[in-house]
Amino acid sequence: MIFHERGVLVYLGPIFEDRDTGSVFVSYWKIPGEVLADTGYFITHAARGGGFFLLKSTDEGETWSEPIAIDPAPNSGGWMVWNNNSVHGIQMSGGRSAGRLMIPAFHFKAGEPGYVEGIRGGLLLSDDHGTSLRAGEVLGEGSDEITLIQTGEDEIYISYRMNSLATGNRHFARSGDGGAALCEQGEHADLTCRGLHAELIGIGGGANAPEQLVFSNPPGLHMAITVSDDRGNTGAEPKSLHDSGRARYSDLAVTRDGTILCLFTYGCARDSEKIVVARFEREWLAQP
Repeated sequence: MIFHERGVLVYLGPIFEDRDTGSVFVSYWKIPGEVLADTGYFITHAARGGGFFLLKSTDEGETWSEPIAIDPAPNSGGWMVWNNNSVHGIQMSGGRSAGRLMIPAFHFKAGEPGYVEGIRGGLLLSDDHGTSLRAGEVLGEGSDEITLIQTGEDEIYISYRMNSLATGNRHFARSGDGGAALCEQGEHADLTCRGLHAELIGIGGGANAPEQLVFSNPPGLHMAITVSDDRGNTGAEPKSLHDSGRARYSDLAVTRDGTILCLFTYGCARDSEKIVVARFEREWLAQP
């Protein structure tokens, strides 16, 4: 355990690494223990200024700092911001935005429409190794939890959950300037989504130009893996990781030997009874 506080629930946010300094960050925000509906608390949290905390390790998780309170600066449009949940953030490699930390986020602006009024998905950015963070671009009405990956020198591909205005499909956006603005937004008609969080990771190629994108998401009851060979424009037929039970949220990682790990919530009666890990090789993805 790296953090505990009596009387509060910890809402785990993205975990991210600064490769330049060797620092690993775990983000989180707190909900009073008596709150039963987290989405109902979103506006209350945002109205109090949002904000969140970081725990920092400089020795690969052996020891951790005391909680660091973060009060991100709003963007030019007046959107306040705090960390999204689960999954991981990225650090840009190459290009004008090299070294930038980019973290999935919730944005809030009073009076704006949304599944929860005023709240949408978006980006958190840092150009000083996590010392300060600021609100980046905000996605459209109905956007919620997001996941992202670098697909070019300054290019970001964002996959996100759409709540209000939902069509049952995954939605996406791109930025060509390191997250400062969006140059494309759309919907993947061939990538279904239950309205849950999902995850992305790149395999092969360089840090800023992966050969393939690997996407994890349960289109039905089972956690499935979809591969894209064209920067997320299209995807192959999803491959299920299990044939019984049901799954919900997930995260992805690649080990030093190339093994791909999918961490996800799983259960028989409920999709969040426990957390499990599936291991598979890149060769499995190519099998029919």
